[in-house]
Amino acid sequence: MIGLNLSEDLLSRAFHLACFIVGDRNTALRVVTDALAKLEVAVGKQGKRLYYIPTGRPWSRRTRSNGSRNTILFNELHLLQRLIYIESEPYETALEREGSSVGEEELIIHFIKHLTKKTIKRNSFYVTLGLSRLLHSYTTAETMEIYNAVIQDPDRVKDDYYYRSRKGVLVQELKQRFGDLINVCRGPRGEERFQSDDNQHRFVELVRECLDYFTPWQTPCLVPAGIDPIIDGIPSFSAIKENEEDKVEVRRIHAILHPDCFQRLTTNLHLDAPETRLEIPRFFYAGKMNGNGSNNNRRNPPELNDREFEAITSSLDRNAARRKTAGAGLLRIMVDGVEHARIDLSKTTNTRFGLDRDAELIEVRSHDNTGEELLLASHVLTDADEDGIRPVDASIILEGGQKISIHTIPGASETGATVEISFRETNPFRAMSLLFGQLIGRGGSGRLSQAIWNGRSALAPALTILVLAFAVFAIIRYARHKNAPVIEQNLVSANQHASTPNGTEIPAKDNSVTSNKASKTAEISRQHVGPSSQAGNPTHQPGQPDDDTKTESTADTASETRALKKLRTVPLGAVKNVYVEMVGGDAISVQGVRESLSEKISSSGLIKLVSNRDKADALLEVSVSKEAGGDREAIRVVVQLIDARGKMIWSNSNSNRAYRGSALGVTSAISRELVAAIESARQRK
Repeated sequence: MIGLNLSEDLLSRAFHLACFIVGDRNTALRVVTDALAKLEVAVGKQGKRLYYIPTGRPWSRRTRSNGSRNTILFNELHLLQRLIYIESEPYETALEREGSSVGEEELIIHFIKHLTKKTIKRNSFYVTLGLSRLLHSYTTAETMEIYNAVIQDPDRVKDDYYYRSRKGVLVQELKQRFGDLINVCRGPRGEERFQSDDNQHRFVELVRECLDYFTPWQTPCLVPAGIDPIIDGIPSFSAIKENEEDKVEVRRIHAILHPDCFQRLTTNLHLDAPETRLEIPRFFYAGKMNGNGSNNNRRNPPELNDREFEAITSSLDRNAARRKTAGAGLLRIMVDGVEHARIDLSKTTNTRFGLDRDAELIEVRSHDNTGEELLLASHVLTDADEDGIRPVDASIILEGGQKISIHTIPGASETGATVEISFRETNPFRAMSLLFGQLIGRGGSGRLSQAIWNGRSALAPALTILVLAFAVFAIIRYARHKNAPVIEQNLVSANQHASTPNGTEIPAKDNSVTSNKASKTAEISRQHVGPSSQAGNPTHQPGQPDDDTKTESTADTASETRALKKLRTVPLGAVKNVYVEMVGGDAISVQGVRESLSEKISSSGLIKLVSNRDKADALLEVSVSKEAGGDREAIRVVVQLIDARGKMIWSNSNSNRAYRGSALGVTSAISRELVAAIESARQRK
């Protein structure tokens, strides 16, 4: 697979969101599987994947690539949320078409989800506008105050006409989605509004629940209480540098969507509480409200079991394997599930077409060798400020070496944008095969010369590699024949002098071990990924040498020797430089524990915290989770100090206990006990 790193926490979170929206376990599993399949082949800007490192038990060990920017920072985590919104919509509309089977509760969830989906596609201005003017009944002037508080930039303040015109756009999009289920009426100054229900109080808890689910995952609460956000300001919402704007924009969106943050914001601005300003539309032809908490499958579904986890990850692996062997044929370009263009690779490698401004998802589909349809690439579109498609210059290289690029140009007309999609084989031999297939398919001397000219970028490197391959093959054959006696002599010498890194002689096990230095070096590189790579490995016994740490020959390379030295076992008393790694927990508790723990450990003067993992003597792995029951601020923390070989040299969980309590109390106890353990170990030396 290209680069997804799945975890139990990530899949569980995605599954619970899908269950809440669609209300059915099997449907939610399909939604999550389809969303992950599209995320796996999501086209990233400048050919780079979006960046996210999840926590929890890894279900797939895959390499990561660098981050990339979108209009706002839709990293993999938040992009998955958007894809779940998109994938759930066909199931929502199917339920709504059934009429009597859909209840008022489902329609309210669908309405708030669609409003969220349409506004986060743009930016924090639209999120503020949608939540304040459509979900609540704040006036235009009050909505301007709320947005001024989160944008923290007087130069970016909009006038009231802009608020009213953009609100009209959102009203039409929601009306198009829900049709006759909602009615539009005229409010003050002739503005369009949805006809609302008379008893809004009964929706308070459901709306709060929806907004909790739809808040961007793992984003912090940064709205302070008891300040004037206009006069005092909220520094966390101000981007000092241009490259910080994406991260700050996600914080602003959190502040509007998250119920607690939005309530603090309106309180600080001396506005009415959000629950007193709710304005949920009246839905027609709907059943009665199901009652909060009545649908247990929606709110508290049974957790995913191992079989379901395996089914999801196996589906992704199968898709990756199919993409690797997929041949060049006919590509279908889908926009929001509707075919917009085709690329016949026997004739051309690109296509161009117009894109509507409300489009959300582009997919490139083909067929595998069995004729079954296969998703090759996807791209979730984002709007620019002026309600048009944002320019995109993005690409992705698939497992089989196929490169698919998507380039969008905002249109000068009302149609939205122009999209150009191109396909290229990066494997020179497959590129030559594709080129020759196009030459044969086109025929004619004029077309033949044009095809050769168009394919010159693939033809030249392919011929060069072919010549080099023959040359390298000949050189290797000659070198092996000439140096065979020397190699045999070195193998015997290596077996006679094999030893451990500290110089103790050991008998050689197998000549093949020392004859394959490349395999050994690769194994050392694989293991030297940091102290946590072997944490908790029950097969590792302290004091017992591993096969990959044995030095089989005095002729080892200097780089290999350095790698072995880095993989040393460090006793507790010798630990001086420590790298802290946080695992699990929500963003707020993790950040609080990290900052407090770093401050207390550093103040001891006994240990130095380092930011470079390679320079650390040991890794302090801190696992944070919410404490079940009791105080909502209480946390549970398990700590392990791990050396470079993955050996645990200190832990607070040896006696099956964990630190529990507030972040301040927990970090004080951890620091005190860790420092005491190191001091005691040094005295024993």
